[in-house]
Amino acid sequence: MPNEDDPKPAEAGIAGLPKSWAVAVQLVGTFGLAVFLVLYYVLVMQPKDAERYERLRQSVTSLGEIVAGQQSLLTREQASQLEDLFVMAMANEVADLIVGDLKGNSNAEALSKRIEDTLILQTRLLEGLRRKDGGTISEMLTHKIRNSGISHEVARRAVAEWRSAERETIASECRGALNFAIKRAAMAK
Repeated sequence: MPNEDDPKPAEAGIAGLPKSWAVAVQLVGTFGLAVFLVLYYVLVMQPKDAERYERLRQSVTSLGEIVAGQQSLLTREQASQLEDLFVMAMANEVADLIVGDLKGNSNAEALSKRIEDTLILQTRLLEGLRRKDGGTISEMLTHKIRNSGISHEVARRAVAEWRSAERETIASECRGALNFAIKRAAMAK
């Protein structure tokens, strides 16, 4: 029962519904339920289904590329551990390169070039490995090596400080320098 003191009576019927419901009720009332359901499917459901299908198609396509390319997906932690293993292996290879070049009285610039070439060439061992977030491990590591200046730093220290050092000492110094440079490059992102 409406209150006489209330200036606005309570709304009843379609006017009290949210706009989308009011439109739905009008469509059903005017054209019938079947027409409303067809329009709802065409205007609402089909675009949502098409969007979901497109996301699914993209996922399947990227998974197919990974399988076809014989790639493996790694977590960020696994990628970091792989970089650590790369540093351990390359420290020994770079130490051997330094020992050989220092015997031949190589200069820092030539040694730097050889170290960088060796490091970048060996990143090919990591080809086909991708992080789950999309990065390619070998490309990311190559980028870190080039941008860190590690080859120049190691070559400069080798010529200046390591001429009479033991190979194991050089390998240890290389491991520390490579590890620091790669971690620093990762944090710079």
